[in-house]
Amino acid sequence: MTNQTYNVLAVDDEKFSLVLLQSCLRNENYNLTTCDNALQAVKEFKTHDFDVILLDVMLGSIDGFEVRKLIREYNQKIPIIFLTSLLDDINSSLINRISDDQYSYYLNKSFQKKQLMEKIEHAVRVYREESDAARFYKQLNVDLLLAREVQRVLLPPWCSLNKHMLTTYLYEPCFRISGDSLDLVELGSGKYLLFLADIAGHGIQSALYMSAIQSFLKALRLEMVEQAWLPNVILNRINQFFCNDLSGGSYMTCLVAIFDYPKQRLVFQSAGHPGLICCSRREQRAYEIDMGDKGGVPVGWFARTVYQEEDNVYYELDPGDIILGYTDGLIDLKNDREETVATPLLLSLLTSLMEKSTFLPLPYLLRSALDQIGYNIVPDDVCIVEVRGVPKGDDNILQLINLSKGDVSRGVEHFWRFVEERTHDNELATRVELLLSEFLNNVIEYECANRPGLRSGILVQICLREPDTVFVTVLDREPKSDQDKLQLSRDAADVFEQQNKAMASSGRGLAIIRTISSNIMRKHFNGLNQTEFLIRSAQPWSVQS
Repeated sequence: MTNQTYNVLAVDDEKFSLVLLQSCLRNENYNLTTCDNALQAVKEFKTHDFDVILLDVMLGSIDGFEVRKLIREYNQKIPIIFLTSLLDDINSSLINRISDDQYSYYLNKSFQKKQLMEKIEHAVRVYREESDAARFYKQLNVDLLLAREVQRVLLPPWCSLNKHMLTTYLYEPCFRISGDSLDLVELGSGKYLLFLADIAGHGIQSALYMSAIQSFLKALRLEMVEQAWLPNVILNRINQFFCNDLSGGSYMTCLVAIFDYPKQRLVFQSAGHPGLICCSRREQRAYEIDMGDKGGVPVGWFARTVYQEEDNVYYELDPGDIILGYTDGLIDLKNDREETVATPLLLSLLTSLMEKSTFLPLPYLLRSALDQIGYNIVPDDVCIVEVRGVPKGDDNILQLINLSKGDVSRGVEHFWRFVEERTHDNELATRVELLLSEFLNNVIEYECANRPGLRSGILVQICLREPDTVFVTVLDREPKSDQDKLQLSRDAADVFEQQNKAMASSGRGLAIIRTISSNIMRKHFNGLNQTEFLIRSAQPWSVQS
């Protein structure tokens, strides 16, 4: 028998039965509390902690099953051992009724002391093991949630915009936290480092590896001189760090790419990772960038691996090129027939999506299209990232606005100036400013109220089309975990009615937006909201260069 002490509540309206239990458990590791009626038993149970309850089936005006029902209102799992001398019928009705409750047991009143103690020991052991397991999984769940938040903080914003390039990515963990790693580092002089990796395994261990690698990359940025930024050099440094400092026996496939926009050149190397796809506007097609037989083994396989400069792949960029990178979770997506995403299908979808993607993020369009045609079984983490040059033209403007009202105020003033300078229509520019101010502030109120720690932004494009039309497109992210909280209607008017309620806005926003915009359209792409407004001028104008 164990040396643990058990707190036992015994309930029986026969004094002899209670004395018998006291005699059996005296001088053993039991603290016994006895009750001779149901009301007293429930009161004792509510005011003290017990490990097990010994309960008579027949208790006068109320039977043991009714007492069990009352106890289960407070504790669903505490073990209850029914003690009875009743004879069961041929259909085992008594045993079946006791067994209706998963945590109830049966012992005939003609028990021996050893039988009683063994039954108590078994019931309490099962109860405590399940309670310990529940506490463990609860803490594990807390740890996973914390790891997910840490991972979100370490990732770059979903969208980055500067004078050289526009970068967006979709990051979809298979289960809460991901083993995929992504980082974008500005190197200076118009150069940018893209790091994309898939760490073996899933869960907290992979997330910790990811965190360490991203911290190492940031330290490396401060240490290395500009001339040393070559993919093979970076891979060698990462491999040394992975093998020597992270001796956990894991490995990762990864791709290191350096974009040099002043020279319109891309250089990259793959360490066992899928290559890059170019979506070429000049050729009107998507294709895999030819790596030949270049590339190396995954990082972490061998400490003595040396990644060679001759394995770097050089590619000349066209101004309209969109470069797409991904982890193999994308091509591991499955449909109901267990088919994975074939490369020809991937390239075909990207080619068709390019037509409507002047600045819309291909990662979200692609993932949404795959889901729509049935590739919705996700066995692995998915990460898709795109890098493209900033769309240029005198008739359009693109701006990334941070989640703050101050940034919105500065942004809408910039939009007003852009429209007014090119159309010389003050009234039209004011309408654009007012519409965006109302809509963006509503979005920010909702974002900050529901996800105050979200590191995100809103991407806005304004296009002028002669003779009298302004197109406004707004992109904002809605993480999957929040999609169920705000169900968006297919009808644009209903969308903004819901926004005014859900975002706790002033109520005037919908009326203003409807008055200003001739047409409103709302689309959703796997966590990305696209809202389009069409605004017409009262009179024609010409775009001024």
